[in-house]
Amino acid sequence: MLSIVTIKEAEKWDNIVKSFEKYDVNYLSGYVRAFQLHGDGEPLLFYYDDGDSTKAMNVVLKRDIADAKPFKGKLPLNTWFDLSSPYGYGGFWIEGKGYEDVNNAYNSYCRDKGFVSEFVRFHLFSNYRPHFNGLSETLTHNIVRDLELPLDKMLMDFEHKVRKNIKKATKAGLEVEIDTSGKRIKDFLEIYYETMDRTNAKHNFFFSEEFFKVLNEMKGHYVYLHVLNEGTVISTELVLYGSENCYSFLGGTKRSYFHLRPNDFLKYQIIMWAKERGLKRFILGGGYGNDDGIFKYKKSFAPNGVHDFYIGKKILNQAKYDELVGIRIKEEDYNLNALFFPIYRA
Repeated sequence: MLSIVTIKEAEKWDNIVKSFEKYDVNYLSGYVRAFQLHGDGEPLLFYYDDGDSTKAMNVVLKRDIADAKPFKGKLPLNTWFDLSSPYGYGGFWIEGKGYEDVNNAYNSYCRDKGFVSEFVRFHLFSNYRPHFNGLSETLTHNIVRDLELPLDKMLMDFEHKVRKNIKKATKAGLEVEIDTSGKRIKDFLEIYYETMDRTNAKHNFFFSEEFFKVLNEMKGHYVYLHVLNEGTVISTELVLYGSENCYSFLGGTKRSYFHLRPNDFLKYQIIMWAKERGLKRFILGGGYGNDDGIFKYKKSFAPNGVHDFYIGKKILNQAKYDELVGIRIKEEDYNLNALFFPIYRA
């Protein structure tokens, strides 16, 4: 009832994902293959089907623990592994009520195959978290813009400063270009990297051009929106979308054009595009850490759209987990109390 699909079986993978009525872009092979290219692990699709009332899927990145720097030469290769949801959202997506059967089959397989732990970034609208048989917790929030309100009411739901900035940008003659082919990827990357530098983003947020080109193979699941001033791209965003939700994925704005308020204008254009397409939610995400300035900016587009973002931590093999921690404890600068999971990778 539980089968594994590898990234080499992309067509089979995506057919399974799209067989779920409310599938999301985070589960598609192209999405996770981009993160494989980024060095985050080997993508796997777990698929459960009891042939009757329940089917489920989970997309993960498989990592060989022996490849991690602290364990080089201390563990045999291709023996002990851990799992993580790709960046964004994941966890099991389940249709039906057989949650316990899904968990039992999954945990049994993972233990038999040498998986030590799993880290989950729960999808905001999954029904799986209450049935997750590990520890789940929420430390941060995400913003979700409900797209089912009439546009005029949605506009009035924005904070006053957002409406004011949209008017200013419109008066300045800013224009939007919808790009479904990635033809302006050079413009996008220039602004994206500039923004990452300006905000002192972590190194792992500097995705390569090849990373984006892989995402651009997901036809019908991505779009770039660019704001132009006199023909020059000054603000840009890559939006990914599934059957119901679209996501503010990555992008940025040129600092020298901040005074024209292009980013507020861009978010509004994305909202209009998504609403016209019939999508139900625009997920803006959260901040870099706690509810920081970036989070508050996103909240200005949906003051009532605050959702808890949950992560999950599961130890599948306690004895091996403790053994790995024991190896790390011998290091002089190792911090056993670091807020990281799994702690043996801290």
